[in-house]
Amino acid sequence: MKYNSKTGKVKLEPDEIRVGNFFVKREDSHIKVQDLNGVFSFRANRRMAIGIWLENMWDAARTDENAVNTLKTYIATMWSVYSVVPDNDYVKDALEMAHAALDRHPDWYGIKKDATSEEDAEALKEVQEMKQFEEEVKNLPDGDVQGR
Repeated sequence: MKYNSKTGKVKLEPDEIRVGNFFVKREDSHIKVQDLNGVFSFRANRRMAIGIWLENMWDAARTDENAVNTLKTYIATMWSVYSVVPDNDYVKDALEMAHAALDRHPDWYGIKKDATSEEDAEALKEVQEMKQFEEEVKNLPDGDVQGR
């Protein structure tokens, strides 16, 4: 987004949309959100769950007013979240809110609930194998690894 302070005009960059007083831009590997004055901005990797959601909303907002309104609400909420100086209760409440969202949609984040005993045993075996490999590497003689 380019802003001409003399004329008050905003020029959107390629792959950028305006959402109220905010701008959402699709970058190579991120989605960037910023306000008109550049006071507030954040970026999310497009492979993270929030980045995937933001990219989908960015795409939908090009033609769907409901998506625009959803983005406005989300970004205004993030503005409020980032504008507050956090105290201990604020951080506690934010963690509880995040845990609740994770619990509502574990599949969105690749979280498996209650692994079976077989899955636990397999995970333990993998950890033991990694530790054994680390020990073997630590005990290699100094010098050329290939034994020349």
